[in-house]
Amino acid sequence: MRFDDTSYYRAYDHNYRVAYEEGLAFLGEGGSRRELRRLKRMLGRILHDPLETGILDVGCGDGTVGVFLAGLGYRYLGVDVSEAAIDRAGQRCAEAGVDAGFRVADALDTESLPADGFDVVVDCGCFHMLVVDAHREKYLKNVRRAMRDGGHFILFGSHDPDAYDGPVDSFGEFCRKTGTNTSGVPFQKCVGDHWMNVNGRRVYLMGRPRSVKGYRAELTAAGFRILYRTTCRRDPRDAGFLMQKDVGVPDA
Repeated sequence: MRFDDTSYYRAYDHNYRVAYEEGLAFLGEGGSRRELRRLKRMLGRILHDPLETGILDVGCGDGTVGVFLAGLGYRYLGVDVSEAAIDRAGQRCAEAGVDAGFRVADALDTESLPADGFDVVVDCGCFHMLVVDAHREKYLKNVRRAMRDGGHFILFGSHDPDAYDGPVDSFGEFCRKTGTNTSGVPFQKCVGDHWMNVNGRRVYLMGRPRSVKGYRAELTAAGFRILYRTTCRRDPRDAGFLMQKDVGVPDA
């Protein structure tokens, strides 16, 4: 599979489809209790009533966060560029008996992403999959448009204190500057007690970690006030930010 500036971040739809065709979940379907508790703690820093709070989950994947948050009473909408993931998310919420909405949407498409004045926008690993500066800037502008004034943005993404934080104008440039592997890795499934490569099946896990300094500069420039920042004690490569929409910065 070959990638360019408009296709690299859509590879996750391929990943989901490969997994589902092999009868498997993908990317830790169901999540971990630790990760969901971390999200709940971050939400606990916001003064709010879950029953009166609308949440937009950008890059919702298989519905893990949707099942969790809808179960807590939030008014929830999840969006993802992967149609396969959205189909699975709807199935999982129906099986769990919770009320959550899902739709296919590209966070880089202004018309695709809802702009309904959400109280909270959640991103649990979507933003860091965008590597080109222009895409990241567009994403953050669209997130701001989706939020009400004074709304909150919770972001979890890959952290690397030694990450390349310089400019990236194209996917090709990103690969050259970071040594990113674009050939994919063999897809594996567990047979019995052994993990085995599936012949002819590969998945693509490209993303762009940032240093905390890099994140701060990028998020602040986009019109967010960082209220709280954390890194996961068990995995310091994972950073979390709680932010508020800076109403002093006009929406683009």
